[in-house]
Amino acid sequence: MKTAGSIFPSKFRFLYILCVLIALLVAIVPAPESASVRASGGEEKAAAGSGKVTAPFQLLESRHIAIMAKVNGKGPYRMIFDVGAPVTLLSNKAGEESGVVPAGTPKSFVFGTRGEFTAKTLEIGDLKANDAPLVVLDHPLIGAMNRLFHIKLDGIIGYTFFARYKLTIDYQAKTLSFEPVDFKVRNFMKELPDRLAGPKVAKERYLSPAALWGLTVEDSREGDPIAAAGVKVVRVLADSAAARAGIEPGDVISSIDGRWTTSALDAHAAAATIEAGRSVVVGVIRGGKSMTIAIEPVDGV
Repeated sequence: MKTAGSIFPSKFRFLYILCVLIALLVAIVPAPESASVRASGGEEKAAAGSGKVTAPFQLLESRHIAIMAKVNGKGPYRMIFDVGAPVTLLSNKAGEESGVVPAGTPKSFVFGTRGEFTAKTLEIGDLKANDAPLVVLDHPLIGAMNRLFHIKLDGIIGYTFFARYKLTIDYQAKTLSFEPVDFKVRNFMKELPDRLAGPKVAKERYLSPAALWGLTVEDSREGDPIAAAGVKVVRVLADSAAARAGIEPGDVISSIDGRWTTSALDAHAAAATIEAGRSVVVGVIRGGKSMTIAIEPVDGV
């Protein structure tokens, strides 16, 4: 992202405001109770090198993850680590203190939005990312949390930062682990105007496995798939790949080939990528105990 020369480009003034509202006025989703998130990651690797870097986090009363971060060497600032946020946000005060916002940059009437900027460095513990894009504004939900929980939050760490790394969340140790990966981070804010202004074409998506598994699953907790441990196995066909592997009705599948499956849609999407004859590891919860089972889906119709 480039540093904004003005708050809203004149050609897309109304559209840009609408994009900001759509992208930023979303509820900040609390982190699930356990997670191992594999994220694609950034235009450059962390200054700490190619190895894993671990940083502590604080679990707030609201169940959000909060981390301490430095911006341009200033801070640290307490920020929510949100894997659902499309951008990284910084409050006006933190933006000014860190030097991200050039002196004299005016605020808009939309939550004091200053626009898009680039932080020279964004640091979490020993992890340092260079040229980190972010948006400077006073997010209303951050303000509400500050008042409700009597804490000081300065922004949100979102996709434009964490997408540079493979991320592991350890809730017992209360640590985040980052491993740099080679991936180009997309600029969602830049893409939004074209998406909103472009033609709207209804699309249907069909998910089907690339091979036969021989089982049927359903959501474990109706209406709250994020909180579910996985998907429940309701049927296993005799002499199928699942039956031969030892899968039983009543088992809960928590992951397929390293992909977290909290809904039947997740399970079907994961199964759709597994070719016939390839053995994959499936995470299973049976009787409250976790285990892994290797399954080799087969070809067929």
